[in-house]
Amino acid sequence: MPTTKDYLLKKYQKNAIDEFLAFELKNAEYGGVEVRRTPLGDRVILRVGRVGLAIGGRGRNIHRITDALREKFELDNPQIEVTEVDNPELDARIMAFRLASSLERGRHFRRSAHGIIRRILASGAKGVEIKISGKVTSQRARVESFRAGFVAKAGDPAMTFVDVGKATAIIRRGLIGVRINIMRGDAILPDDIAIVAEPTSTSMIVDTGSEVEPDIIEEISEEAIEELDEYPEIEEKIIAEIKKEEKIKSDEFGELDEVDKKTKPKDKTKTKNKGDKKVKTKDENDKKAKDKKAKKKKEE
Repeated sequence: MPTTKDYLLKKYQKNAIDEFLAFELKNAEYGGVEVRRTPLGDRVILRVGRVGLAIGGRGRNIHRITDALREKFELDNPQIEVTEVDNPELDARIMAFRLASSLERGRHFRRSAHGIIRRILASGAKGVEIKISGKVTSQRARVESFRAGFVAKAGDPAMTFVDVGKATAIIRRGLIGVRINIMRGDAILPDDIAIVAEPTSTSMIVDTGSEVEPDIIEEISEEAIEELDEYPEIEEKIIAEIKKEEKIKSDEFGELDEVDKKTKPKDKTKTKNKGDKKVKTKDENDKKAKDKKAKKKKEE
């Protein structure tokens, strides 16, 4: 039982420290805190987006926060270390503070939310969800949701890969709550499948870039290459066979050209010249015979 009580007291103390620092370092884009117990005292690591605002002029903020941690939260010789967040756009808490600050400055909630979503997705996130609750535009409270991409809602992916950030904005109509869920870009989901294809035969397909089916070229193993080097006669035989096949193909195409020339239709309307005399074609003779028959009928 004492161990459970100590665990709960430590959790309560950590949450209280977190809320205190979030309020004090709101303008410095507070991202989180980590408290480590060391023999020399308690080491407090702050994660912020703006290191200069967190430290303050000549370290005034750090000295004030150190005194508060020692007196209010009874930490043993607290030593504060301030670190800058590498990519603030992927930190849900920092982006929630930015959105809340934008609402306090009077910007429209839809415009602010869509701007935050574009920044988060541009930084490489897989998905983002924003919820703004309170008296947003009227005296009646409601919840406005904005989503983009994929965000896991339950299970191990939601606990492991989704970062949750909360913040509050105080405007004339009252208190506005902001909640942002960011799905990390390197998240591996259970339904993601990676297929690794391995060669199952000693052949490969060569794409010629045309509509015709690609040719299949057999791969030559290293042993076969060594045999060709040792026995040049084999290489000469292979080259001779390739030349024979090319010659056969060319002969086949030549025969087809000759057949096409022979089967071309002749023009019946042309006349053949033999020396200076012109030989009349069969169509002209038939026409003349028809004309003679027509004349005889008329005379009768």
